[in-house]
Order: sequence, then C-alpha cells, then structure tokens
Amino acid sequence: MQKSIKNKEVLELIEKKLCPVYNIFIYFIYGISILLNILIIISLFKVEKINCNCSNIPEKQYLKEWFIFNAIFNLLFLISFLLSDKACYYYLLENSFIYVIIFVINIITFIQLIRLLSYLNIMRSKCECGYGNLEAFLFWYFIIIFSLIGLLLVMGIILGLIGIIKFGF
Repeated sequence: MQKSIKNKEVLELIEKKLCPVYNIFIYFIYGISILLNILIIISLFKVEKINCNCSNIPEKQYLKEWFIFNAIFNLLFLISFLLSDKACYYYLLENSFIYVIIFVINIITFIQLIRLLSYLNIMRSKCECGYGNLEAFLFWYFIIIFSLIGLLLVMGIILGLIGIIKFGF
C-alpha cells in the first residue's frame, strides 16, 4: 500500500514538473521538423519549376514525396498528441506499436536526409541553375547537424570505451 502511494506521488510530481518542460521541447522539435520539411519541399518544387537539369538526377528520386509524407505525418502526430488525453508526450510512446512506427520513420528520414545532402552537394558543385540561397541554407544546416551527430557518436564511443576499460565491463 505504501509503495503505490509513493508511486502515485512520483507520477504526480513528474506530470506537474517534468512533463510541461518535456512537452514544450517536443512541440519545439516537431515545429522545427515541420518547418524544415516545408523548406525542403519548397526547394525541390523550385528546382522542378525552373526546369533545371538537376531535377532529373537519381539522387533526387522520391525525396519530395518522402518529405511531403514526413511533414504530414509529423503534423498529424503533433495534432493527435495535442488532442489526446495524455498529460505527457512520454505516455504516448508507451504504446510499442506507435514507438516502432516512429522509430522506422525516423530511420528512413535520416537516410533521406543523407540523400538530400548528397543531392544538395551535387547541385552545389555541378548545377548553378537550381542552387540558390534556400539550398545553400539547407546544405550548411545539414552539414552542421550531421557534424554534431558525428561528434556525439564519437564521444559516446570514447566514453563507452573508457567505461569498459576503467570498470572492466
């Protein structure tokens, strides 16, 4: 009996103190994601509209369609969370089916972002007609993001190796 009272108190504390901050963070991340998807879609439509030679290279295949899907998915998921009775975004991920779907979509999005970066690099080096300010912004934004991800991965591996060496795991 005493244990369930403590668990309720801990859950209430989490919902009052941590969930509002966590939810604001999730709103911010989903908002940035939707905005970036829209910028990518605008860029890809612009390249097609000006009838640039770069609009037909294999690196661009299915990028526009994926980012349209991703923007719609993120928007619908954010709206479904806002309309749900869940107090915290974390509770929405307790459903393993939703968690797996989000995980798979995030992996595919990561792969598509690498393809987009490759496409933007080709446009930057070989195609002047479609490479404008928006494309330059997206290119450098993703270079910085992927550099930070790489740095975090290297730091994680180093810290993991230090933990293995120091503690003998």
